[in-house]
Amino acid sequence: MIAPQWTPEGTTLAPLTSPAFYTFILKIAARCNLACSYCYVYEGPDQSWRSRPKFMSDQTAEQTFLRIEEHVREKQLEEVVITFHGGEPLLAGVSRLQRFLTTAKKLISANIQFTVQTNGTLLTKEFLNLFAEHDVQIGMSVDGDKVANDRYRRFKNGRSSFDRVMASVELINSKPEWARLLTGYLAVVDLRNDPKEVFEFISGMDSRGFDVLLPDCNHESPPKRPATDVDKTAYGQWMSNLFNAWLDSGIDIEICYFEEILAMLLGQRSTREHIGSQFADLIIVESDGDIEGLDTLKMVSRDATHLGLNVYHNTFTQALDHESVACRLVGYQALCATCRSCSFLNQCGGGYIPHRYKKDTGFLNPSVYCHDIQYLITHIKNALVKELGRE
Repeated sequence: MIAPQWTPEGTTLAPLTSPAFYTFILKIAARCNLACSYCYVYEGPDQSWRSRPKFMSDQTAEQTFLRIEEHVREKQLEEVVITFHGGEPLLAGVSRLQRFLTTAKKLISANIQFTVQTNGTLLTKEFLNLFAEHDVQIGMSVDGDKVANDRYRRFKNGRSSFDRVMASVELINSKPEWARLLTGYLAVVDLRNDPKEVFEFISGMDSRGFDVLLPDCNHESPPKRPATDVDKTAYGQWMSNLFNAWLDSGIDIEICYFEEILAMLLGQRSTREHIGSQFADLIIVESDGDIEGLDTLKMVSRDATHLGLNVYHNTFTQALDHESVACRLVGYQALCATCRSCSFLNQCGGGYIPHRYKKDTGFLNPSVYCHDIQYLITHIKNALVKELGRE
């Protein structure tokens, strides 16, 4: 397969600022107990997970932490984020996670913020006590109520995962020292779900916030749209209705996607790669120690994710020089001409890089959600102007 085109011809891949990785996502489990039909790992074209170890070994974890410490010292970092991810990271077990947390603290001199992203089906008191001991922040994935969640998020035998997730929510909220660890929920947009109902359900689960993700699609594998969606704004309209529900509720709950757009409309810089971002600061380590730039690129191809680097042989600084990583550090010059000349550029940032892929032109295209994002930004801008006028 021909390697994807990352930047316009002649682009100098010199970063806008002194680059460094601050967020390290460790794929400590290369398997999952759910079979989510929209999953970019197990349902995407990159099937390299099949040949990887089911779990990251103690040796690979230790080598990863040594590489992180090397990066910390080289880049003079005071704080880093280590996220335990998968697959489903809790499949790795309490004992393994205990060893990883203890080893990381022993080997890394910077302050560490630990996080774990889980599907919520395996949380136990033992896990929560461990996370409370090490201040591990918890993110949980849920798409809404039982009907919404069960459209995609089922066990491999087809059974619903909803009751197990709700039991975990009840458990984590049963003690203040556990509840404080829950940073929020992550939901994937589905046009069949009512956005107001999704908001009311998730906001009612005693969380500081939640976030929404557009389905992992691109121009070769476009998102499902109603036949009536000729202007390709259905996802933008759905998100706008979710925004309305959030704004009208008066509930003090964060929705990161919206707060990011609001901040950029007020002149601030983006802090997230999904929208508006001019640079990225995260890197992936697979269960065998392979270093990869962005795991959602698995929805594109194996060529899009493979860097040819491994923590046993390579540094994280070497990863900064790889084209697929460097293109995320050079700002808008990595975008196609259409995006660079667009009036929405400062808020949209060209959209999320996996959503821009097209076989013939690589990533030099507007996002497959371009019109949706423009619709949403316009809607939020109008709401902001109305609120400021009212003030």
